[in-house]
Amino acid sequence: MRYLLLLSFVFASLMAEEQIQPREFTVKLIKRCESLALSVEPNRKAKKIYTRVWTEECVQNLGCLREVTQKELDEMNATRRSYMAWKYPVWCKVDADGQRGWVRKQFLSDEPCKQTD
Repeated sequence: MRYLLLLSFVFASLMAEEQIQPREFTVKLIKRCESLALSVEPNRKAKKIYTRVWTEECVQNLGCLREVTQKELDEMNATRRSYMAWKYPVWCKVDADGQRGWVRKQFLSDEPCKQTD
């Protein structure tokens, strides 16, 4: 019975991972010479994981979150909404060449990844 329960959890998590859209992000850093730095936690002050992923390269999307909901943002005036969007950015957990961590969504683009030959 335990084995069946464990198997159902694994299957459910695999199915949930399949539904995350987009599956990949294209990295959009401020400077072309920068590499993507991931955070251990979705927090600006968290320890960094340095990668060898550069602008225009792809990372796998493992899911995104924000501490404030879109509904709450929509109910605010423009000034407050702008401040709250800055204070509580969207964080996405990504896999960057085997290294997993969190990055602010502002450094990722939903545009399709370029195919490399």
